[in-house]
Amino acid sequence: MINLARASLSGAVAAVVLALPQLAMAHDPHADLRIVTSFTINSMNPWQDGYWMQEFGQAELLMKFNEDGQHHPWLLSSLENPEPNRWVLTLRDGLHFQNGRPVDAAAVLAAIDAALDHSPAAQGSVPDGAEFTVTGALELTVTTPAPWPELPGVLADEQVFLILDADAVAAVGDDWAQLVGAGIYTGPYTVTGLDDTRLKAEAFADYWQGTPALPGLTVAFVPDPNARILAVQNNEADIALYPPLAARPAVDAMPDVHFNIGGLSTGGFTGYMNLEQGPLADVSVRKAVLRAVDYREIAEDVFRGGLAQAHSLYAENLPFALQNYQTDLLDAAALLDAAGWVTGPDGFRHKDGRKLSVILAIYPQQPDLVPLSTAVQAQLARVGIDAEIVSFDGINQALLEPSNQWDLAMVSTGAASWGRVQNFLNTYLLPGARRNYGGYDNAEVNALVPELATEVDPERRTEILHRIQTILWDEDPYAFSFNIHLGRVIVNDRYACYAPGFALYHVSWQTAPCD
Repeated sequence: MINLARASLSGAVAAVVLALPQLAMAHDPHADLRIVTSFTINSMNPWQDGYWMQEFGQAELLMKFNEDGQHHPWLLSSLENPEPNRWVLTLRDGLHFQNGRPVDAAAVLAAIDAALDHSPAAQGSVPDGAEFTVTGALELTVTTPAPWPELPGVLADEQVFLILDADAVAAVGDDWAQLVGAGIYTGPYTVTGLDDTRLKAEAFADYWQGTPALPGLTVAFVPDPNARILAVQNNEADIALYPPLAARPAVDAMPDVHFNIGGLSTGGFTGYMNLEQGPLADVSVRKAVLRAVDYREIAEDVFRGGLAQAHSLYAENLPFALQNYQTDLLDAAALLDAAGWVTGPDGFRHKDGRKLSVILAIYPQQPDLVPLSTAVQAQLARVGIDAEIVSFDGINQALLEPSNQWDLAMVSTGAASWGRVQNFLNTYLLPGARRNYGGYDNAEVNALVPELATEVDPERRTEILHRIQTILWDEDPYAFSFNIHLGRVIVNDRYACYAPGFALYHVSWQTAPCD
């Protein structure tokens, strides 16, 4: 781990200097789209790497989660819940895989069964006793022992049921390279090449929604964020994904390069408090931390509007989000006073000879956590809480290692990814859950989370989610949002109108250069 030196709030966002010259080059309006991303697609293994395929236009899902916070049919024409324990899925007519095989109910069931056999994400998303059956040429029925209200979100989650040609996948065994060019998906672009540097895809001429706007695309794997920016600056790429917000001032000063900010995501940088050791085991200190954080300052001053202000655990576009976050330094000070933490001559609070000091845990894979953590460090100091910033590589395992000392972890987490709230609650809040980093165990939350899993009444679901948000703020804090993420990309003039994709959907059949 790396100890980071204390930094002032005014220095929280560092400038990025890019020195390579801009290359003048004519733009071919019919050229392939060139994307650079920080992540590597390691193989065509659909159970480990398949989720990338919906992001870049190769694969599709039965449902789609949109900016309105709702789930809409994608490969389905309709999804109905005529009885609490029964769902009916109706496919669009005339669908085909890129290899020409029909996408009917039997093919979709084969894809679902294959995922349940091979994919941990699928296995962990389907309740015990759920049965998928073919009930018509284009119809499947799902029956469950108890209601399953989150099925629409499961069908929209890229990590669960991508629709693929299960027979073609089974035929290659573990020789995943054979799936390059095999046309196993339904999307507008077919994979034609994949190595350790890039993915290449060509337009699928018979795509069901219409002719794709591009002849093809290339997705290059470039881990270094500055190198991705330089690729756009030097006309070696059209779109750079996942740029650090610290680079925005430098990019804004470049000719013919644009830093585009998109709409609300469903997650943000989430804080998790350690209840098992250190000062945050005291609920009063946890409440004081929440009130000391300045959510507006993080979004608007530190990140210059590149992040959205958090008003609750959930993004504002979700219908169950509360507006219960409020920065209140006087209340934070009163909570610390009542807990016996007295301000000393050094400006920090002390109790029984100990300074009130916390360790902020971040990780190097998220460079934006550096300015965020230095901002929070300064904000906590305003109420007398000292903070040290420590970086752990492999944050998920590091936080669960008892020998690692930390008090407040900062993790990029989707609290409602693809509109699914249950997965986050089950994974992060329940006792013994695999990512319950801080040992959270609240009896009321423990009862509400499983109730929500089978509750179909919208009003009661909202009531439960409101109550959980209230507990996490007013009564027994543990997990909270520092901000809500906004989509962001760096683009050249050719794609100056490109808006960052919602729910990681970067390429559609209509993605095209600007007019």
